[in-house]
Amino acid sequence: MDKLSIDKFKELARINKTHCVSIFIPTHRAGKEVNEMMDQKNLKTLTKKVRDNLLEYEVDQKTTDKLLKPIEELVEDNGFWKHQSDGLAIFRNPDEFIYFTIPVYFESFVYINDHFYLKPLLPYINDDDSFYLLALSLSGAKLFEGFPHRIDELATEDLFPGNPEDVVGYDFKEKNLQFRTGQAGKSQPLFHGHGGGKEEEKSEILKYFRVINEGVMKVLQGKNVPLLLATVDYLFPLYSEVNDYKYLNQEFISGNPEHEDPVLLHEKAREILEEYFNRKRTEKASAFEQALSDAKASYREDDIVPAAINQQVDTLFIRNREELWGVFDKNTNKIITRDEKKGQNSCLLNLAAVHTILNNGSAYLMDADKMPEPRSKLNAIFRF
Repeated sequence: MDKLSIDKFKELARINKTHCVSIFIPTHRAGKEVNEMMDQKNLKTLTKKVRDNLLEYEVDQKTTDKLLKPIEELVEDNGFWKHQSDGLAIFRNPDEFIYFTIPVYFESFVYINDHFYLKPLLPYINDDDSFYLLALSLSGAKLFEGFPHRIDELATEDLFPGNPEDVVGYDFKEKNLQFRTGQAGKSQPLFHGHGGGKEEEKSEILKYFRVINEGVMKVLQGKNVPLLLATVDYLFPLYSEVNDYKYLNQEFISGNPEHEDPVLLHEKAREILEEYFNRKRTEKASAFEQALSDAKASYREDDIVPAAINQQVDTLFIRNREELWGVFDKNTNKIITRDEKKGQNSCLLNLAAVHTILNNGSAYLMDADKMPEPRSKLNAIFRF
């Protein structure tokens, strides 16, 4: 399985060969859909659709069989389907067979042309905003580096103590530190155990958290991205008391994270940090109106597609779940649109997106109501 990156996207975007097949399907991590092999059945159905389309294009049986063989073998690989994420993207031509399992939902879709269809991958390759997540409890701590569509646990053996007892002594757990709301309410945590009293117990927790903070700072020193905590309510203000990182997020994931699936932690983190992740796109969209008034932007598709191909687009906004079929005439530098996909008609939205990325611009898929100019399938800010 290949790893998707901006460089891999560009590599696929530069391929121009006959019989380039692109297949997208939604997939599932677990549950009924996996047990009943629904994702496999979906890919099998779409593979048959590709086979029928190739025959319509008068591709001979032998060539079709050879082209589709690795995809059909993937359908039958039961082990592969037990380790899926939210979406599967497959790219196949006579020379390449590449696929990505990534945490992005795809609608089922097939595309056959002399190039690959890459537009649905845009949300993933825009994953250049990062954050850190500290899963913190009185039994230990884990540090994660997160992005909009993935999260990775970092090695912390040299950063954090193996357990709190290494810092505060071997009676730490025996004191059975607990938090109960009682009459005090959430804002006044009460600790109870055997001896020492509330202040001593708080002092031991702070001592432990200072060591955690020192380890966190070794990773985050000089960075300016959010640090998000996953912890029980009463521990957040205690960690905040010793925290030295300037960008500690004041909203946190509430609950004991000890046995929480990182995927679920990531989903909760995305909800909290949604505004942070969208800020670049929001800033660009806000700049569109001014650029339009300065004649440095457009919502005319017949202007934007040629401009993207000619390296003139800085930022492209594409209406999600839409297509624009047609061809680009290099001789006239114009597009000719069609009502539907027939023969070698291309998706012009995909064409504009691919060339924008190849030319180091930015391209965003957006819901219709979030487009700067929602009447058009394409909006663009130009480089000049």
